[in-house]
Amino acid sequence: MNATLDWLLTSEEPWVVYNALCDLTGAARESSEARAAYQKMQSHPHIAALLTALDPWPPDNPLSKAYDPKDSLWKLNTLADFGLRRDDERIAALAERVFAAQAEDGGFLHGGFDHTRSWHTRPYVCLTHVMTYALARFGYEDDARLQRAYDHLTRWQRLDGGWHPNKLNLPGGERETEPSCPFGTVNVLRAVVARASLRESQIAERAAGFLLDCWERRAEPYRPVGFGIGSTWDKVQYPFVQYQLLKTADTLAYIPAACEDARFQEMLGRLEAKCGPEGKWIAEGINKPYSDFDFGQKKQPSAWITFLATRALIRGRQPV
Repeated sequence: MNATLDWLLTSEEPWVVYNALCDLTGAARESSEARAAYQKMQSHPHIAALLTALDPWPPDNPLSKAYDPKDSLWKLNTLADFGLRRDDERIAALAERVFAAQAEDGGFLHGGFDHTRSWHTRPYVCLTHVMTYALARFGYEDDARLQRAYDHLTRWQRLDGGWHPNKLNLPGGERETEPSCPFGTVNVLRAVVARASLRESQIAERAAGFLLDCWERRAEPYRPVGFGIGSTWDKVQYPFVQYQLLKTADTLAYIPAACEDARFQEMLGRLEAKCGPEGKWIAEGINKPYSDFDFGQKKQPSAWITFLATRALIRGRQPV
């Protein structure tokens, strides 16, 4: 661990250094070391490129599928994962554009994929809470507008603990017994765990139970809403676009009840087995729009993926 941590803290990518300091060494975010890494991250050209891609918001046109890494939605998610906050004027301005696209029911209009072709008028629950997650991470947890989004995700949780974008699948609907969408459930659950007060809630625990049921049934021909746990799911990759191993493990590691579940410990074992001999992880799948980042290539270990995997293993095995 010490050699891996030293490698992360000397990374050329400041988002790696900043998050390793705060989440792995316990450094305060206002410490001089963390502030220096944060400021380097703010001024990095890769961050500027991500921010440029998010104007206008929401995007002018929908995309062809829910998990297209080119979608601005996932660039927003990446900025939030890196730890940028509203004290950056660019993030504050972006957050206001996202809030401006909030619908009456509390969800967000994303401009992304929606097979109902109503993307510009109806929040699509599997994606709308990627924005809830980002806004919480940006520092808007106490904003009344964000509370409306959390009220929305609470209302849409289903009998099996997950989420599905069709109202007919809600409790009391004619399709209430059908399985939830695993992809959407991970996305929504990331928003839930972004709020620390919800990590031990029934909302979080029920959603974790659904995802762990999917893991437990991985050897069966079980593919709720078309999402199974197979070779694609098993790839370690970033950004957290697709429904896959590292994204699921990173999310569940915030939930104490999940960490105590033997099924999650099995999942963590699978993640750990992918670690190289030097305590580093290599991306097993890449998204071409992120080829400038270390997680956008397969030839060398990725410091960012190594940080995420290390953090998930530590949190998952030593729940607070």
